[in-house]
Parts: sequence; structure tokens; C-alpha cells
Amino acid sequence: MEGLPLAADDAADLVQVGALPLLRGEDGLLRVVLVTTRGSGRWTIPKGNPIAGLAPHKAAAREAREEAGLLGKASKKLLGRYMFWKRREDHWELASVDVYRFKVESRLETFKEQAERAVGVFTPEEAARLVLEPGLTSLIAAVGAGKDGKGKKKRKNAAGQADGGEI
Repeated sequence: MEGLPLAADDAADLVQVGALPLLRGEDGLLRVVLVTTRGSGRWTIPKGNPIAGLAPHKAAAREAREEAGLLGKASKKLLGRYMFWKRREDHWELASVDVYRFKVESRLETFKEQAERAVGVFTPEEAARLVLEPGLTSLIAAVGAGKDGKGKKKRKNAAGQADGGEI
């Protein structure tokens, strides 16, 4: 973002958890589910503040349900982290988002933030182009290329798809 200073990963004012919702289309190809933000309407992943008493991956799953109506399973393993500038009423705040892979199993017809957000399903390439945060773009691109959040290639299953027990 122009005019905003860069900072080290550990300098975030706010730490959030996010879900990277993934599903396999009828064609067998990987898809990414994105939601729009309430303020600017830009595309992003479901994310929010940690929830006391709830493991981070479960809090990320709750965000996916509330923001996009998605039901499924979040990986306990951290996929990666990205930074972004969050607009507040009178200032900007640096936020860090811990992202968990989320395997979409179904979608609710109605959900908490349905009137506030759009939900879209995209190829990983499309999703990576739509999001504005470079770190999130990199995470989506890595997953789309069959890599984990650290850029390591995931092993392949018998069908030749990236494996690892989850999407």
C-alpha cells in the first residue's frame, strides 16, 4: 500500500486467524473460496480475531462459517502468515494473519454475514490475482502449485494430485 511503512513480521499491532477455503470442483480441479471485505469490498479470505478458549484453526473455521457459510475442516497445522494494513476510523494498523487450510465440505444457505459480503469461487490463479495483499497472493499461488505455505512441494497421491490428507 503506497505511503505506508514496511515492518518486520513480529511488529504487528493486531494478530488474526484466517481460513484458506479450498474445494475440488466437479472437474476435479482445486478451487479457492474468497469473500469480500465489509468496508472496501475487496476480495480476501475469511479472517478475524482469535477467540478465547478456541484453538486458532477452529477460530479460523468459525470465521469461514460466519463470513461465507462454509462448513468443513480446518487443518491444525499453520499454512502460513501474511501481513496487511487494516484501516481503522482514524488510523492504519498493521495486522498479521495466521492462515489455516480449510477443506470445504458444504455451504449453508443462510449465514451470519450473508448481507454484508459477496462469496466467490475461483481457480487459485484467479484468486491470487484478485487479492491485494502480496503475502496472501503468495500463499494462494503456492497452494495452487501444490506446495505448502513454505513453498515445499506436497507429495502426490495415486491420482497425481497434491496429497497430504487434505485439500
